[in-house]
Amino acid sequence: MNIKFFLYLLCLLTLTACKSGTTKIERLILSPSSSIQDSLFTQIPGSLILCNNYLVWEDPFNPNYFLHVIDINAKKEIGTMGLIGRGPKEFITPLSISSIGNKIFTYDLNQNKQAYYSIDSMLANKDPFILLPPYPIDDCLDIAQISDNEFIYIYPQKNKPFQWIHSDTSISSFGNCPIKEELNSYYEALQGIIKYNPYNNKLIYCTRRFPYIALYEKKDTTFYVKWEKTPSQKSYKIEKGNIHFTDNNEVPSGITMTKDYIIILQQDDDMKLQPIKQTGGIRDFSEVPNTIFVYDYDFNLKKIINMGMPILRIEAKGDSNTLYAIGIDLDFCILTYEI
Repeated sequence: MNIKFFLYLLCLLTLTACKSGTTKIERLILSPSSSIQDSLFTQIPGSLILCNNYLVWEDPFNPNYFLHVIDINAKKEIGTMGLIGRGPKEFITPLSISSIGNKIFTYDLNQNKQAYYSIDSMLANKDPFILLPPYPIDDCLDIAQISDNEFIYIYPQKNKPFQWIHSDTSISSFGNCPIKEELNSYYEALQGIIKYNPYNNKLIYCTRRFPYIALYEKKDTTFYVKWEKTPSQKSYKIEKGNIHFTDNNEVPSGITMTKDYIIILQQDDDMKLQPIKQTGGIRDFSEVPNTIFVYDYDFNLKKIINMGMPILRIEAKGDSNTLYAIGIDLDFCILTYEI
């Protein structure tokens, strides 16, 4: 009996130790593994988009070309694309995302126009602009491409907040609404970010106004909820059908997915903000986070990383653990980190 009890106790202690090991959170300071671009000449960079061996960053305040293409291996800018304006090959308020192959899908917030910009055509000194027939994109809050001519975007309706545009232009809806209460309008409540990882068929969604994150997985022709992390009621209050948000530092500034991790750009209260060396221009960057939270795909927090400088944008390719970031170090710069 004593031997059996001892073996039982030893087994119990071993399981407890293993369980404790899985909840250990690593805190570290990480230096960039390389610098892709030392200076971005802009008042503030927009989206950072990864297309195979190229990085594209948006310059929303450039009166001419709003897409800058950088060769990752050569570590230099190799061209620009995209014209601002009202002409047949111009956009008034462009919003761009990565696409299948070396293309950038761009749509306009204020007119029914969508197009691809081909990096391959730009490199061949051909017109990179490829006008597309208008996709049925209405009231789009953010969009992701999941395959050739298939898109998913956030749509401000209560029951199913995602619209899935199929290759035949038909539309289906899916997803859980993060707000269960009845609202007069869901437009503000559902604003957020969606990212798709084609290498593991995962779609992640986080809201911008309160801390809600959900992960979906594509199986056959359907997306299923893998998990949801819902906010506490303290994140907002509802009065007469109108939602009012409270200030909350837990809302991500950015989100992306690597091969093994979900990475959230968010300030850690236990780590001091890195002093901003350059705050000129039209915005105050004093609250830009300098930490990322690294989760596994079951949303277990594994690491909290101090990036050594304020980070504005993050981007990754879903088949590696390399993170690309736009940081602020005297000037805006593009860096890589190995997570």
